[in-house]
Amino acid sequence: MSGNNDGRKLLWRPSADRVESSRMYDFARWIEEEHDCELPDFPALHSWSVESSSEFWQGIWDYFGVVSSSSAHQPMSDEGMPGTHWFPGATLNYAENSLSAAATRPDEVAIIGEHETGQPQILTWSQLEAQVASVASWLRDLGIGPGDRVAGVLPNIPQTAVALLAAASVGAVWSVVNTDFGPGGVADRFAQIEPKVLFTVDGYEFGGKLRDMTGSYRALREVLPSVEHLIVVDQLPPESVGDIPEDAMRYSDIVASHAEPVYEQVPFEHPLWILYSSGTTGKPKGIVHSHGGVVLEFLKALGLHANLGPTDTAYFAVATTWMVWNMLVGILLTGSTIITYDGAPTFGGAQKSLSLVAQNKATFFGTGAGVLTMVERSGVVPNVQEDFSALRSILVTGSPLPDST
Repeated sequence: MSGNNDGRKLLWRPSADRVESSRMYDFARWIEEEHDCELPDFPALHSWSVESSSEFWQGIWDYFGVVSSSSAHQPMSDEGMPGTHWFPGATLNYAENSLSAAATRPDEVAIIGEHETGQPQILTWSQLEAQVASVASWLRDLGIGPGDRVAGVLPNIPQTAVALLAAASVGAVWSVVNTDFGPGGVADRFAQIEPKVLFTVDGYEFGGKLRDMTGSYRALREVLPSVEHLIVVDQLPPESVGDIPEDAMRYSDIVASHAEPVYEQVPFEHPLWILYSSGTTGKPKGIVHSHGGVVLEFLKALGLHANLGPTDTAYFAVATTWMVWNMLVGILLTGSTIITYDGAPTFGGAQKSLSLVAQNKATFFGTGAGVLTMVERSGVVPNVQEDFSALRSILVTGSPLPDST
């Protein structure tokens, strides 16, 4: 935080070395060369980005090397907002950009899937790309293509990221809620969008107990009559859960079949996913984000502001229903490793999220303010119990953070 006039104490200021080693600083120097201007500090860069919106967003595209099959004629059709048409003529794919590190760093870790008690699941970039390609190929074989909706009732596990990227690969529109939603809550959201494919799990561990999801399949199919195909992520021992219907496809069978990566090239504004409003005023309202918009916004927010890159490991304490889960998967765009976790936030103690950060030597931790407040109230002193020597930054969101926290 920075100092201000209300007497609040300045907690921290980055050193000159830290500032000058940041991607934001490097981006500013790059912009100076490209546009023959002077941007001596962050306020100057921010002002330039507002006054030169078109050049700024083209700069994000060029600086980060967005992968596309065709370029835009110009970044904005006109300077008026709302109403401008962004990057007209450009075609790209969100999943292709998210998996670009597979070409240069295939054997490095892309996703660490943490659970309450089970061993972490590790996916390298090449393994992640391969699973996405297999699921995308299967979706294509079902006739799923651009504009079709693919939905998930899934926890925060690596397979959920794969399902999102596979849907994006074929140009389908993705939407997800967490497994704690009952059929009514699922219907409030997904009945509006009429998905053809539904991903879910056989079960998961939460709060020290195995939760069997197989008993919910019939109710989910009843409230979502548009669903033609059910895919079950089979991650628990068969004896721990009920029977999987014969007409359902097992995720393990799908990814066992090899396929080459193919990415549908879609217009910049093509729908990528649907998020939802809270539902406090009637049923939740769908909020659509686009392939191109998300790629650029996340590169700006996560690549520049969060300073994430190929040497980072990042963890967001989040469930799939919250839009911050989309940001977690979006970190793949920066080439960083991400950590998923599908268990209770207090399993083994209030400090569970911080323990995951320390154990995995995460450099970035994203969380809601409530998680940190809970840790504070529990009396835990995290930096005495855990090794945070790798941690460089914390992003806090969701609600105001009390000064003491």
